[in-house]
Amino acid sequence: MRIGHILPYDLRQPGGVQTHLLALVDALSELDVACDIFAPQHPLRLPLGCTRADLALDPRNLSALRSFLAQPHDILHIQEPLLPVLGPLALAHPTAARKVVTLHSAEPLAQRVYRWTRPLVRRLLSRTDAVICASEVSRDIATPILPAQIQIIPPCLDLSPFRDVERSPQPQTIVFVGRDEPRKGLPILLRAIQQLPHAQLIVAGPTRPETRQLANQLAPGRVQLLGYIPHDKLPALLSRASCAAFPALGGEALGLVLVEAMAAGLPVVASDIPGYRIATDNGNAALLSPPGDADALARQLNRLFSLPDLQHDLAARGHSAAQRFDAPVVARQHLDLYQALLED
Repeated sequence: MRIGHILPYDLRQPGGVQTHLLALVDALSELDVACDIFAPQHPLRLPLGCTRADLALDPRNLSALRSFLAQPHDILHIQEPLLPVLGPLALAHPTAARKVVTLHSAEPLAQRVYRWTRPLVRRLLSRTDAVICASEVSRDIATPILPAQIQIIPPCLDLSPFRDVERSPQPQTIVFVGRDEPRKGLPILLRAIQQLPHAQLIVAGPTRPETRQLANQLAPGRVQLLGYIPHDKLPALLSRASCAAFPALGGEALGLVLVEAMAAGLPVVASDIPGYRIATDNGNAALLSPPGDADALARQLNRLFSLPDLQHDLAARGHSAAQRFDAPVVARQHLDLYQALLED
């Protein structure tokens, strides 16, 4: 079996879909499945809802895509197939390969676009043999354009580096991992930290000037802004923290860095949004607080710091909940789908 994977984003840039695809390909290779990846080499960075992404709008990518599609594959698997322009072109391309697509987006903007373009995107999806949604949140966002039959298969994560980390947590040290975009809620976390005079915050990810200024204003000397941290350095960083906080306001299909933190044995405090509720086993594996409420977030963090037994309990529950997204588990779900399509 040979799978051709098509990604609309620059594979060299950090992102959840990129992380998912690389882990999936590695895990499928362990199952003796041959995989090729096509990703844009000359992307253009554009805003998408509350985030930014590198999309393949350069004509050189189109020529390279045609060459990729001409290769013999049993399955073409397209991530975010409705983003311009690789996915729609791949769906429209005549080929003997079976076509599988995965919809990841949890952005409200995506739901509006799906509604506005419903006839077109339904025609595109009619060319697929299977539609996957990355979570129930992605499914609900895409409901206007989904066919009758879909599968929910979660994103794929290589959790082995996080499971194997040796923890040496520093007291009341909180870690936040992610891009400083409005929907990630980092300013909310800074306002919560202001109410916890003994807490330290480590921020792993690029930050905006206004966020850096807010950190100096609200918690001077207690916030480490590390900038971008390579993915392979995250386990060591997480080992230093006593908990992880994810105060996103919405737009999360699942929360991959949240799952990685749980796999590393960190107790998690997060916003009570649908994607995070899914990741944390309906909230059983984390402390959840209303999104956008810095006071509630501070109360949950203070509760966690004051109850060592709760820290241990949440760490154990989180570690268990994270295993649902481990690469061997998720890759097997994909392989079962591929084999069913080829046997049909």
